[in-house]
Formats: sequence, C-alpha cells, structure tokens
Amino acid sequence: MIGVVSNPRARKNAADPARIERLRRILDNEGVVRETRTFEEIADIAWEFRRSEIDILAIDGGDGTLHHTLTAFIRVYSGADLPLIALLRGGTMNTIANSLGIKGLSEVILQQTVRGIKGWASLEVVRTNALGVNDRYGFIFGMGFPVNLLNAYYRGQGRGRWKTVRVLLKILLSTLDRESAENNFFRPLEADIWLDGEKLPMGRYTAILGSTVKGVGLGFKPTRWAGEKEGLFQILCLNMGPKRMVMNALKVLLAMELRDERLFNSMATRSVISLKKATDMQIDGEIFRNQREIRLRIGPAIQFIKTA
Repeated sequence: MIGVVSNPRARKNAADPARIERLRRILDNEGVVRETRTFEEIADIAWEFRRSEIDILAIDGGDGTLHHTLTAFIRVYSGADLPLIALLRGGTMNTIANSLGIKGLSEVILQQTVRGIKGWASLEVVRTNALGVNDRYGFIFGMGFPVNLLNAYYRGQGRGRWKTVRVLLKILLSTLDRESAENNFFRPLEADIWLDGEKLPMGRYTAILGSTVKGVGLGFKPTRWAGEKEGLFQILCLNMGPKRMVMNALKVLLAMELRDERLFNSMATRSVISLKKATDMQIDGEIFRNQREIRLRIGPAIQFIKTA
C-alpha cells in the first residue's frame, strides 16, 4: 500500500489544484492521498499510515514538506523502520531529491512506484541518513552565511543556478563597502562548537554547514563526503572575511574543491553548537529564528525510491 502526504500549498499544487486528483487516479486501489496543512495533521496521518502498515510513503511537496513529514514519521515510528519513501518533487527547489538523483515528473514517479508495488517493475533504492537538528529531522543545516545567502536568494524574482551567481556577484560587489558587507552577510557568529565531544579551537564563525547529502541547494555541493559512509554527517565550520568567503563560494559553485586554512571540515555523529547570541538557522532551506543552542546528531537511515 502507498500512502501519499500531499501539501496543497506546495508550488505545483498551488499552481494546479487538479494535480492532487490526478495523483489519486494514478494510485487507483493501491493507496490513499492525505492532504495536510499543519504539522499536527501530518502527525495524525503518520499514526494512520503506521496502523495501516503502508509499504511506501510518497511525499508530494518540496523540501519543507519533506522535512516536516520526516520529523513527524520518525517520531511516530519511534525507532521502527520507516517505509520506503518516494519523493514526488512537488516543490520549488526540490534540493534533496536533486541531490539524491531523483528526477522526473511527479505523475511519472508515482506511476513507476505503483508499478513497483504491483510487482510489474523493480524499484531502485538510494539510502542516506537523516540529520537530527534539535527536535527536527532534515538533511541540511546551516548558520551564518548560508542563511544570509538564502535570504538574499529568496528576495525578488527568478530561481536557479544563474540567480545564485547574480546574488553572489552582488554580494562580492558589496564587499567594497566593508562595513555594509559584514553587517549584512559576514558578521561572525560567536559560538562554542563540540564535535563528538571534542571542542573546536575557534570561537568565531562566518558559516556553519552540516549535511548528509552532497548538494545543499542553490547549485552548491560543498559537502562532498556526505552520504559516503552511513552513520556520519559532514560539517564545515568557516571563519573568513567577506571577499575570501565569496570567492570560496564561487569555487564551490564551479565544482572546485573547497580548501582553506580557515576551514574546519570533518565527519561526525553529533555536534553541539552553543551561541553567545540568538541566531537564525536553516533546515533544508526553511529558516528558523533566534536559536541559542543547536544539537546535531545522525538520524535514522532513510531509503528513497530512485527514479530517472
């Protein structure tokens, strides 16, 4: 049985309200679709799907829908294995699906999944760990420059790789005014960071990034080791000035390896970040305000259906 969690506010559903009905028709008698608008509704659906012993959880929405749905299901399943997950790519950016190599139109992905559950086709699976961030689960965490870059990217029209390049070039030009650049994008975070119980020597950071997937959005793939070894996440901690930070960001965008003496790059199972002042963080592209302490930990292994 396939259980579909659909976010009617996701970009593709908002633009095409009839889309959810098409997904229902594709499912036929092989599953059910549940629409959700709140986290509480997702939790109720998780309990329903666990009682029904669904085989596949299909998530119809973007990265935010995935992270909220995953959080609810991990809590409800409470250590038990989650069902296989099919990502229907219903969002704006679909960063996690892209990073895992999951491609195709939503309807085609669901059709392939239905064929698989009927035994008419084999289903390829890709596996990676979730990343626990305090009481939530996602795959990508960031503070400092990653959050500021997202805020700049979300402003105005357009999306995609070239929008990212334009934003970075605009930030690079802003570094000519050192005070403005540091205030807007590069103000260091004062924080104590522990990785697997060991405290890092630096106390100031312009960027902190943790991930269990290689692609972290906006065309960036700085966490090249992420996902290569199950049970670990990659974490990058940087303390760089404006020009150096932007030049390194451009290197990553051009698929060049990130190397710098002001970069701490490691694999870990857990981390504690204690901030001197409340600071915003992001999980899978969603921004959470005024955080003082963040606890990162490796989450359960998740199996995704991979479509081409």
